[in-house]
Amino acid sequence: MLFVYPSFLWAMLALSIPILIHLFQFRRTRKVLFTNVHLLREVKTETNRLRQIKNLLIMLARLGMVACLVLAFAQPFLPSPNAKNIQRANGLVSIYVDNSYSMQNEIGNEKYLTLAVNTASELLKVYPKSAQFQLLTNRFENKEQYPSTAQAISDRLTEIDFSAEYRSLSTVYKRQASLLERFAPNRKHQVFWFSDFQKSTAGSLEQIQLDTVNQYYLVPIRTEKTPNVRIDSVWLENPFIKANESNQINVRLKSFSQEAYPNLVLKLLLDEKQVSTAAVKIAPNGVASTQFSFTTDGQGLKSARISFEDYPVTFDNDHYFVLNAAPTIQIVHLTGDLPTRYIPNVFGNESVFKVQSFSVKNLDYNRLKTAELIVLDGVQSVDGELAKIIQERIRKGASVVVFPPIEKPEGLAGLLNSLSVSGVQAQKNDSLGRGRANELSSLEAQSPFFRGMFDRIPSNMNMPYANAVLKWADTGENLLRLKNNRPFFSRFSVGAGKLYVCAAPLAPSHTGLPKHALFVPLMYKIASLSKTGEDRLAYNFQEKTFKVRLREPAKNKVYKLVKDKTEIVPSQRIVGDELIFEMPEQALTAGFYKLMLDKKQEGVLAFNYDKTESEMDFYTTQAIQNKFAKQKNVQIYDIQKNKNLVQDFRDRNLQVNLWKYMLMGALVFLMLETLFVRFL
Repeated sequence: MLFVYPSFLWAMLALSIPILIHLFQFRRTRKVLFTNVHLLREVKTETNRLRQIKNLLIMLARLGMVACLVLAFAQPFLPSPNAKNIQRANGLVSIYVDNSYSMQNEIGNEKYLTLAVNTASELLKVYPKSAQFQLLTNRFENKEQYPSTAQAISDRLTEIDFSAEYRSLSTVYKRQASLLERFAPNRKHQVFWFSDFQKSTAGSLEQIQLDTVNQYYLVPIRTEKTPNVRIDSVWLENPFIKANESNQINVRLKSFSQEAYPNLVLKLLLDEKQVSTAAVKIAPNGVASTQFSFTTDGQGLKSARISFEDYPVTFDNDHYFVLNAAPTIQIVHLTGDLPTRYIPNVFGNESVFKVQSFSVKNLDYNRLKTAELIVLDGVQSVDGELAKIIQERIRKGASVVVFPPIEKPEGLAGLLNSLSVSGVQAQKNDSLGRGRANELSSLEAQSPFFRGMFDRIPSNMNMPYANAVLKWADTGENLLRLKNNRPFFSRFSVGAGKLYVCAAPLAPSHTGLPKHALFVPLMYKIASLSKTGEDRLAYNFQEKTFKVRLREPAKNKVYKLVKDKTEIVPSQRIVGDELIFEMPEQALTAGFYKLMLDKKQEGVLAFNYDKTESEMDFYTTQAIQNKFAKQKNVQIYDIQKNKNLVQDFRDRNLQVNLWKYMLMGALVFLMLETLFVRFL
């Protein structure tokens, strides 16, 4: 035990005063004469013995009171082995504050983040003025790398706000270790973690291997699981949205609650106007789906939002996305020696399709660079620059439909082989027919391609006749088959695009498909998928980069993201017709951001928070203590049991002050003296 003011111990000489008082009785004695004192002698003997005991106890009580008062003024304390490292400030003090959205939870009326920030601010006062600090959040910003003074860190703590990013604790450890070694190598540092230790974002505790050199202080803010519901996914029944036509939005929800949600009400808003509602029942820890029916007026981008109410976690109660209503689809129709009018006739009746027909012998290749659907109609061979452009377009997300020529269809083998279609050969068909023996097989009603195309598919549907001139290996998705079970119309995924191959030319002698009722919806669906395959409904902030398709990229200009008064210029580059953004470092909020070029709006992007944080399950303090039980350089603080965490930190790492206990002892001895005087 040590003393803050050991000079006060000289006051222990005052202990002689009670002793002197009890050794010398300063009362005057009075002599009283009695005729017979035989009986008084017995009483006097008993009284003197009791008085001696009483005086001794009173003296001891007074001695104890004086000793405790002297010790209280001397301020005794028990030093901690870690006190020298803190007081010398030899190393850095690195503080990590988890500011992910799960820290929106509350203890009482105080949010986790507020509690962490306030506690960290108080801890700064424990260290000497010469100490150097480092503050780290989930943003991993450049300014967080460098050591700062306590005052600078205190100012930055007041600026911390919630971030859409989250970090695993193993990542935080590696980041802190790297920075500490860079700025103060070969020293013993003090490292703090303020986090809710959320399982879905913190990662496995077994992956965290802390060193044995630095001193670590872990402060778990929360240990109880919090109920929550999130929107797991949103998709359109028909990705191609046409104006004034009914469509459907499918929503999948996931619950992280031990109790059921009997009637969770969801709202669909288009351009911030409520257009539909739906009620869903979710079982405990269950999954449920619901649908919204909607129609859109006019063309263009529509800001859409699905919203519901769920407390106390609110950051994931809204899901933002963008609908592209009736977009114009660029179609290039390439013909061979025998051009047909079937393709222009199919798409010419709809204003959403812009069709351009060219002979393959007289083609401006620049026309293909913006095409979203390329139709090869009777082209005998594709090679050279044309093949290169088609391969590039399909890998970037465009769709290509191949209808072979009547003569020499094997000339397409080179192009198809380069697009992962194997076994391409010409198929001889000397006897052309149009009877039932030449009809195609019935539609694959369960195929996702035909979903939503027909209200009902008759079992005895009259199928078109077909006489194939081309065959290939059965490795794709067969949309239509021949009676011999060979593929007739197949779909292949190539890069980000789709390749469709038909076994017969668009000629009446070889197939009745162009004049069949199936042909128009078939080509419409192919065209709509070629457009919507490029359009994403939404993005999330955890993505490092994201791509935006541009119709006319401006390579020498800068694009901006604008929301209300917030204007962001992220790192960007243009590759072909794609604008590639790097996610900016600024703390962004979910919602809609306008894509601006100069003062012109080029599009709208929807951003949502990552879904990982919605699972509000946390590591308990006991689990964390069990993990680090064998490491003496790791201290765990239970902030819910010990509200005065800073004082607990002082007691465990600086000194245990005993002066309060000395004052309490003095009061106890004073009370004993009073009792002895009163009752003995």
